[in-house]
Amino acid sequence: MKLLPIFIIIIVCSCKPKNERPATTHADSLPVVNTTDTSAPATFEEHQDSLRKVILQKKENKILKESFLQEMYIRNTVTVAGDSLSIDIPFNLHGADCGAPDCYSTDVSFGFKLKDSLVFPQKIAFREHEHGCIGTDKKISGYFQLMEQTDKYLIYYSAQHKRALVLFSSNKENGTTAYYFTDVARDRINGKNISLITKNYDEADEHAVYPFTSAALSTPEYESFLE
Repeated sequence: MKLLPIFIIIIVCSCKPKNERPATTHADSLPVVNTTDTSAPATFEEHQDSLRKVILQKKENKILKESFLQEMYIRNTVTVAGDSLSIDIPFNLHGADCGAPDCYSTDVSFGFKLKDSLVFPQKIAFREHEHGCIGTDKKISGYFQLMEQTDKYLIYYSAQHKRALVLFSSNKENGTTAYYFTDVARDRINGKNISLITKNYDEADEHAVYPFTSAALSTPEYESFLE
């Protein structure tokens, strides 16, 4: 009996459903980072500048947003209620070696009417309140007289209390927008020396003066002013 050879041909076909996606690996699932994207801030300064723009955009008073007090408005030391403007500056850096705020503060406050444009009064009432780790709080009040004014700075002086208040329209040159001097003569602080007082300060010079400054107006970080 002859056995006919039987050939069994097995054809294996591998098919995938048309809609089935290929398996992904861990590397495939990672987000793709566009290294050529230059829109994100590359430096600390650029990041802070972008935050500053965001804060300014959210501010409501158009007059202040475009005024001498723009930077102080951004940093919340200038506020508006109705037709009145208030400036409240906590001077909590009292010396040349101050990096962090002191344990006490010398707060200076004043205000005036805000009309169709920002106009600083020739004479203005102010209050000073010193409080903190000094023990008993100290309060004084009086009047400032406008001594000098330009588009970059203005100087107020109180003859009664021998105080000088300097405001700057920008913090770029001096690192802040306000100086406060105590126990100074009428002409001691002027436009010729306000930018040199801190730069040329010599602690060994008994006649040298150094202003109080404010951490809120001196910090380069805008995160704390976001609302």
